[in-house]
Amino acid sequence: MNNIDIANGIVFQKLAISKDSFDDRLICQKKIYLLQSLGTNLGYAYNWYVRGPYSPALTTYLYANLDVLASNDFSDCKLAEMAEKNIACVNRLEKEKRSDFTTASWYELLASLLYIHNNRESWKIDEEEHPLFLTLIKYKPQYNEEQCQYAYKTLSDEGFIKTELRHGGEQIKNSEIY
Repeated sequence: MNNIDIANGIVFQKLAISKDSFDDRLICQKKIYLLQSLGTNLGYAYNWYVRGPYSPALTTYLYANLDVLASNDFSDCKLAEMAEKNIACVNRLEKEKRSDFTTASWYELLASLLYIHNNRESWKIDEEEHPLFLTLIKYKPQYNEEQCQYAYKTLSDEGFIKTELRHGGEQIKNSEIY
């Protein structure tokens, strides 16, 4: 087992990654996307898919390796302190899930909103929050604007979104939006 496998194994265990059901695999994709967005790069490239950001390479790796990695004891191995903090941050997102979301739909909304936010230029969206939410809802009509606002605030509060947005033509900080 190489260092990449060990790092993945530790991360997968700490994020409670599973491949048992479709929802488990969807949650895995979204958690790893969110983790990587914080700077803990596991090397998975993402593109947009029907259910939001998706990495074919991650799916392939999971199917080939998760059973072995999930059962391994990595107690003698350590991740960098920042990686540990980032994992805790991704896991904390679940505590913010309201009753109108399943765990899968919550992580799908968070990761999809962040993906579109991080790729605004290619989506041709300006810096205001409203077009961001409308774009997400266009591709994911199961969500509404209030849910998007709540998810955006959660991402901002947890440090996933650090930029300032324009609101009504005026530049403001994330903390001033809500």
